[in-house]
Amino acid sequence: MNWTEYERFILTLLSLVFLVGLGHIITYVSLIYADKHQNKTRRAFLMRTQRYLGTFWWMFLIAILTGLFGLVGGLIASTVLSFIALREFITLTPVKIGDHRALSIAFFVLIPLQYILIGFSEFGLFTVLIPVYAFLLLPVITVIRQDTDRFLTRNASLQWGLMVAVYCISHMVAILNIETVQGFSNGRRALFLLFFLVLVRASALSQHVADYYLRNASRRIAAQINSRYTWNGLIISATFAAILGASLAWLTPLDSWQAFIAGGLIAVSSVMGRLVMRGIAMSMGIRDWGEVTGREQGVLDRLDGVIYAAPVFFHFVQFVIISF
Repeated sequence: MNWTEYERFILTLLSLVFLVGLGHIITYVSLIYADKHQNKTRRAFLMRTQRYLGTFWWMFLIAILTGLFGLVGGLIASTVLSFIALREFITLTPVKIGDHRALSIAFFVLIPLQYILIGFSEFGLFTVLIPVYAFLLLPVITVIRQDTDRFLTRNASLQWGLMVAVYCISHMVAILNIETVQGFSNGRRALFLLFFLVLVRASALSQHVADYYLRNASRRIAAQINSRYTWNGLIISATFAAILGASLAWLTPLDSWQAFIAGGLIAVSSVMGRLVMRGIAMSMGIRDWGEVTGREQGVLDRLDGVIYAAPVFFHFVQFVIISF
């Protein structure tokens, strides 16, 4: 690893750790003040802010593994996340004995194969493995067992679980192995990944803050799914992420204008991802994925913004690099 790039990565990471840590302290002090004055609305807002800030630590860990071990570190971290996320998703879906073989293939064949293809830069296969071949194969395995009870529901649940927990999440690490990035040192790859992850979380945090202060002055995006998300908050979040992306363009192979557009796309797609994942959870009778494991947040809650943003960012970078 080039020492200069290593130093840049460490300095950037430490700066972000300091800012997030400072945010935790400010929020904690504000919580004490809110409790003292019995302001329940503000207390709920601050508790959610703590959870948003807490998600940054997961992102930092993935970036550190990438900085230390390069693409291999990112692939291993993402594989583990996909395995846990798919398990979390499948826990709430209707499963019968006839599905066990299909589930085994999903967990122990498709997840490793997806990340192996990324590792060998087989993007033509990696982009179709799950949405084409897995979608066709899994129902065949199920129908051979001759169990047609709720056949469509069971297969669609597994297919959608693979899409969000494996296919979409895998794009997060796939950006580290596109043609232009392949020659990067571990430190520079980690900075590129950090750029994406910081924009996902920073846009979510900015929308959270904007929605709170504009809660009485803006229309909700999908009130029955999440009563806090507003259109004005989305606009502010996209604008903030675009400006932040342009200011952090030096972390990436993109120029300032390309990073500006990428920031806006990441903000919008991550919001839609969070809404979709909340909608799926509600259709299964829960509001947050943490209810599956009895924790405050599940893995899918922490990665809901990444699920839509990662494929969008990956294809945007691919298009920009190929075209320009």
